Amino acid sequence: MGTEETDFRTEVNGLHARLGSLNPYELLGIQPGADTETLKHSYYRMARRFHPDRYYSSAQDELRHKLTDLFEAISKAYETLKQGLPGEQATSETDSSEAEPPAHLKESQAEEQYRRGVIEYKAGNYWQAIDAFGWATRLNPKKPKYWSRLSLALTKIPGRLKQAEEAILEAIKLEPFKADHHAHLGYIYLKAGLKKRAKTHFEKALKFDSGNKEALKGLEELGSLS
Repeated sequence: MGTEETDFRTEVNGLHARLGSLNPYELLGIQPGADTETLKHSYYRMARRFHPDRYYSSAQDELRHKLTDLFEAISKAYETLKQGLPGEQATSETDSSEAEPPAHLKESQAEEQYRRGVIEYKAGNYWQAIDAFGWATRLNPKKPKYWSRLSLALTKIPGRLKQAEEAILEAIKLEPFKADHHAHLGYIYLKAGLKKRAKTHFEKALKFDSGNKEALKGLEELGSLS
């Protein structure tokens, strides 16, 4: 283990141990009354640094669990401060059920995160896009487009095909007859070298949309690989 990774583990362990005593301002490292841009900058910096997918090896489960806790706390702190709630109230005067925003507010927040994800994806900032789309799915897991976009962004990161598969399967559960979802799943399997599975989903996509370009392209590529 290198010095940099050792230092990072020490930082994670220390911050994780203090989670219960930090209010949102302290967790994000900003002063009360900070402007929106400062809040966003701090959140994005912290979210990138402590994103659980940085350490996805099964040999590092303990570290990933702590990173997941940190990432969720960082995201909650950001949402809390963005809504203009006092940090002390959010952390000590209310419990998690009382702090839960109403459904319409969560849907609005989810859509905001989705739009942020689209912007980050188009800019080639795939980690930030994954963060935004992932947050959208947590706020409103019933929107298939959030899962679909999350899956698309995950395919841009090496070693993330399994997570991409899981995300698009969630979209398919919600929209089982949408051709684009099956075509994208076929693409994931094709990229993973699972040709039979890829063919099955490309053909399924064409049953729902005979002109689906991704499915047609996928079958053509499979033919050239035979």
